[in-house]
Amino acid sequence: MNTMSNNVVPLEGEVSAADLARQWILRIDAGPLSPSEREELRRWLASDPSHASLLDTHALLWSAASKASFKPQIAKGGNAPARRSSSFGMSRFAFAAIASVFLATAMWSVRWNTVEAPTEAQFATSVGEHRVIPLEEGSQLSLNTASTVKIRFSEERRQVRLERGEGLFEVAKDKTRPFEVLVGSTVVRAVGTRFSVRRLDNDQVKVTVFEGVVELVKPASKQADGANAYGTQPQPIRLGAGQVAAETDHNIVLSTRTQPDLEKQLSWLQGRVVFDNEPLAEVLAQVSRYSTLPLRLASPSLKDVRVSGAFAVTDLPSFLKGLELGFDLKVELKGDSYMVSRKI
Repeated sequence: MNTMSNNVVPLEGEVSAADLARQWILRIDAGPLSPSEREELRRWLASDPSHASLLDTHALLWSAASKASFKPQIAKGGNAPARRSSSFGMSRFAFAAIASVFLATAMWSVRWNTVEAPTEAQFATSVGEHRVIPLEEGSQLSLNTASTVKIRFSEERRQVRLERGEGLFEVAKDKTRPFEVLVGSTVVRAVGTRFSVRRLDNDQVKVTVFEGVVELVKPASKQADGANAYGTQPQPIRLGAGQVAAETDHNIVLSTRTQPDLEKQLSWLQGRVVFDNEPLAEVLAQVSRYSTLPLRLASPSLKDVRVSGAFAVTDLPSFLKGLELGFDLKVELKGDSYMVSRKI
């Protein structure tokens, strides 16, 4: 990075992606980026999907370090506190430095949001990829595998159209501008909350609320005689934390999830899928979202085989081997799909 400010100390030898991430954070903490630096940072983030994840990983480490506490010790023969190393072999001063870098990460989010995020944009992920996208007004969007969104923000409202896939929305509070996620003809509206929206087959939708409250609005459907099946004015459906709304055959089915279930649903943020005694048919459908080739059952009699385990979404071979070794199944590549059958 040739244009980076002198406030960043260059490292000797080959510079790793992790080193560059740390340098960028320190540079942003030093003051506003120049136009050329902003462009350079944008190119670096776009050059490799792992760069954004790298920043996330460091942020988690720095967050944990910033919460570390140390009791001062009085040195013999004086009042000055003696320096004491932590169990990680790092001094209190080093932890303070790490905490300051974590703070710089937060400042990076604010400045990047303010300067870089456009009011109209489109973002997408490929199969097996997930992406974290800071939005211009302080919200954050995480896209799951094979997902596409179009963003349009104005002075009146904040709108995100989910064209395919799944997104997790962490919404910054702004009562003057509703935050809306559009999925087909369905509108999911929030002010300040955390929820996910997944676009199912046939433009149906599944909404899960992790924090706060959202409203789900479905347009009135027409019956054969021209009357509205849902009444003349569709009423919003309010969902609170832990609630799920799933659309099936023109009906909205509401349910409540436990905290472990909610955490399992977001395991894709860590690049994993987690199953707990779930039917094989549902497991294969979930894993197929992260594979370029679908996984299918060779026989309907296998659909209720129960599967438990945690698998990396980027390691399909290990998942397939786990099915064979742990559940007495056989997996074969046939044509354009993986076929799962019983071992003979």
